[in-house]
Amino acid sequence: MTTRTNPLPQQTARPPFHNRLGARLALMVAVAMLPLGMLGLVQSRAANDEASQRANLAIMDETLRAATPQIRLILAAQVMASTLAKTVSVTGVSEDKLSCQQLMAQVAAEEPALSLVSYVPLSGKMVCSSVGREFDLSQTAGFKKVFNLLGPAFTVSAKGPVSGVSVLTVTHPVYDGTGVRIGFIALSMPHKSLSDFAAKQNAAEATQPLALLTFDAEGEVLTSSVGLDKAPQSLPVDTTLKSLAEGNARTFVADSVAGERRIFSVLPMADGLFLLGSWERPSGITVLGQDIGPYVVPSLMWVAAMLVAILGAESLVARHMRRVVGAMTAFAGGDRKRVTLDLAKSPAEIKELGRAFSVMTETILRDEAELENMLRQKEILLREVHHRTGNSLQLIASIMRIHIRQEKSVTVRMILEGLHDRVMALATVHMGLYETAGQKDVKMDVLFSGVIRQISGLGKKTSNKPHIATDFQPIQLIPDQAVPLALLLTELLAGMPQSETQAGQVEVSLLLLDGGQRARLHIKGPASLGTAASDQPTPTAIGTQLVRGFAQQIGGAVTVANTTEVVDVTVDFPIREAFDT
Repeated sequence: MTTRTNPLPQQTARPPFHNRLGARLALMVAVAMLPLGMLGLVQSRAANDEASQRANLAIMDETLRAATPQIRLILAAQVMASTLAKTVSVTGVSEDKLSCQQLMAQVAAEEPALSLVSYVPLSGKMVCSSVGREFDLSQTAGFKKVFNLLGPAFTVSAKGPVSGVSVLTVTHPVYDGTGVRIGFIALSMPHKSLSDFAAKQNAAEATQPLALLTFDAEGEVLTSSVGLDKAPQSLPVDTTLKSLAEGNARTFVADSVAGERRIFSVLPMADGLFLLGSWERPSGITVLGQDIGPYVVPSLMWVAAMLVAILGAESLVARHMRRVVGAMTAFAGGDRKRVTLDLAKSPAEIKELGRAFSVMTETILRDEAELENMLRQKEILLREVHHRTGNSLQLIASIMRIHIRQEKSVTVRMILEGLHDRVMALATVHMGLYETAGQKDVKMDVLFSGVIRQISGLGKKTSNKPHIATDFQPIQLIPDQAVPLALLLTELLAGMPQSETQAGQVEVSLLLLDGGQRARLHIKGPASLGTAASDQPTPTAIGTQLVRGFAQQIGGAVTVANTTEVVDVTVDFPIREAFDT
């Protein structure tokens, strides 16, 4: 029989991180620092925005500084073109071919970067130029572009019709005295000359943009520091130069057509002239393409505070508490070794807890020792009671045996023999309990075997006594059930045949039912066994009452199947736990 006991606590694994003191303390610190962290993020963002504005202004300044040589040349060319246009308009020098060529050559000599200075009439036939040759420009793309323009303009030719190289041409319309447009002044500057001049002027500069472009209001690239053929790769993606010319000076970050992240700076230089600088973007901390630099320091401070909380809780509380909890768990699990907790470096509260635990364990150990001593004394007394009771019953049985021998009446002798058998059965039960004293439960297979041996030895000594076949499963019962059940078995076997004519096999079994929750005692034998289980008023009716009484004590039910030759008795009863008694 299994006994019910209180489960002992087992040493468990460390709890999940989110259930630990350090994690919860870190969460509280994080919540407490959240307003401060948000304030830090706002301030960092404001400082970053201010720094970005300063950086943008600095980039604009550097862009303008890098483009200053080219811008000066272009603006100077515009001034020259405007001056020449007024001169031609006022003096009418365009009518004198030789004088006009001399004027153009004189202007070209003043600026070495100019490859051509010319006056082009609306017919497109250029006869007045600094090179002294005549050209028909009426079919060129540059002439067609400026033909209908009423103001200054820029044109770019990959191959100039006069110089044969890539040139930037600055044009300005010429009006006669009546205000009618009669032609335009054209000043051509080779792109190579512009680049060489800019490189010479910027040789001492430490920082240079990756690309520097000038363009007009129509979005046409006029000059490029990387060459006109590579200029499109340096432009911002998904943005046209014409749209950039429509806005104010600004700096922005975007991907170039080449797929590189760049900083672009756009500045308007003059009417119809704009500057675009492409700069390498400084390396920063980015996540998913977003700069998280302003948030790094506040976030690190926030994380550091949580780590300090976790480490503080671990160092000051958790590691000391694990020692105390480990000792408590081991003690609750049955380990009675005296443990000295090392809490010298722990806080005062935990030291006090350790001292309280030590006092508690000492008290429990002392009480357990006293209780164990009391139980041992109880077992000794109980064994002595069973032993003396068994001896006393055997003595009574011996006295009754003397009276049986001296009694002349057969009826009285039979009654005395029945009483003698019951007394001997009781003595057998007590001697069996004496042998198993000190145990919480009684082994019924051992007890029943002893009872059957004792009963088999009672009565007349014949050579043809019935054979008792037993089938006992290893069942353990509490004494409150074991004693009545053993006495019940004794009463049922009281009618065992004693003569050869009545001999027959007796079957006795004790089996478990319902998964060990119930048990069944089954006895089957000759009809003479039925006297104790009979419901008829016979001289052995006292045995019937005893059987019913014993069955009631163990909470069982008796089932009797009588025939003329065989009796079948079954007793079903529940197996009680110690606390159910």
